Amino acid sequence: MPKIVIAAFDGLQRSQVSPELMPIVTALADKGVRFEHNHAVFPTVTRANSASLVTGVTPGTHGLTANKSVFHEYSTTEVVDALIPKLPEINNLTNGELLFVPTLGELISQKNLKWVSVVGGTSGNAFVQHPNAAEYGDVIIHPEFTNPPEHHSIITNKFGAWPPKEAPAAALVERTADVAIEYALSELNPDVLLVWFPEPDTSQHAYGVDSDEARQMYSLADSNLGRLLESISKNGEEPDVFVVSDHGYSTIDSVVDVHAELASAGFGPDQGERSVIVAGNGGSVLLYLPAENDQLAVELVDWLDAQEWVGAIATDVPAVAESKFASISDIGLAGPRSPDVVVTMRSIVSGQPAPLERSGAATGGVVGVGSHGGSSPAELHNTLIASGPSFLTGVDSKIASGNIDVAPTVLEILGIPIPSHMDGRTLSESLVDGTTPMVPVASNSSEPSPKVRTVTEGSATYLCEFG
Repeated sequence: MPKIVIAAFDGLQRSQVSPELMPIVTALADKGVRFEHNHAVFPTVTRANSASLVTGVTPGTHGLTANKSVFHEYSTTEVVDALIPKLPEINNLTNGELLFVPTLGELISQKNLKWVSVVGGTSGNAFVQHPNAAEYGDVIIHPEFTNPPEHHSIITNKFGAWPPKEAPAAALVERTADVAIEYALSELNPDVLLVWFPEPDTSQHAYGVDSDEARQMYSLADSNLGRLLESISKNGEEPDVFVVSDHGYSTIDSVVDVHAELASAGFGPDQGERSVIVAGNGGSVLLYLPAENDQLAVELVDWLDAQEWVGAIATDVPAVAESKFASISDIGLAGPRSPDVVVTMRSIVSGQPAPLERSGAATGGVVGVGSHGGSSPAELHNTLIASGPSFLTGVDSKIASGNIDVAPTVLEILGIPIPSHMDGRTLSESLVDGTTPMVPVASNSSEPSPKVRTVTEGSATYLCEFG
């Protein structure tokens, strides 16, 4: 039975956790620790945050910078949607270095411990959790593939074909739990088990943030987590449990065809030394200049700065880097695969309470439904709850925390040295034997630039708003 369970609810916001709709998660929070100021990494998309959860570093450091981005080793002009089969291709091309730092699965192998993921979300989300799982005797399970591959046919023979991912994703939520209980637990005996439910993200994209459909789905996912934990408890075990989400949400009030907007202004992908490569990620856009053309960079940023759909700009291109723009490092994207320019889409306060407090422009979707990827507080603040024998009881932590803190805390619980490269910190204020005092988070505790608000806790810095 697992020592640690990580239960991810895709797109779940802290305000959505209630005794009425999520009694299992609420009970875990009541007897454990609620992290009231938890932060996703930017951009607030699933695959970047999934990789940060298992590596303890920001996207610039681990190299999976967004759902859609450019991998320079693969192509300087092709935007890669980080899914199967592209990610395995890039992992092979880079000799197993799709991610630049080791995952939790690799690190816990130091103590001969086993990692298993069962993921009902996208194939890219699953793959980045442990790209080299087969080499470490670990297992990643997803409807489209398993790593190593031999588990896929065993699972489909046992359970039948996986349900399609459609909104609402009720059947997929239940199958994810079934496979976790009846295969991962009973056959694979993991020491660390990660289960990723595709809701409420699937329904919030389709029907709107906190819609009736989304409520039904995160309530269903809650009950299926209960089934999983009950199966573990029948064996007399009580694991440490992390309940996490990858990002928060905003509501779309306008849709912008960024590719068309750029093309109409003379910035296209097929213009030689004047090419601009565009990777849209919902509430943000990553832009690449393959030819490193300084004059083009100046023209591009000047034009972007005048567009009403642009919320904020970050760049490290020397010709245009100014005090009024954020730097790429300010937002956690500095690294070998950094974009040249990052744009967040316009975001405003809606006047409604959480989880509907923000609306704004997006690169896709439909007006009125949910979106993320941007840098508003509603998208950057997400859910983290921890409960179990290693954690304090009945604590609402007001100390800043983030998705980057999950990996070092898991290592601390397992007694494994925490690598110095990790951006995250051990959540020692939540642990039974922790020593960090409960100091409330201070807003604006650090301001790298006029456009960026961050907060620092110990060795970790969390992005609170960029825009």
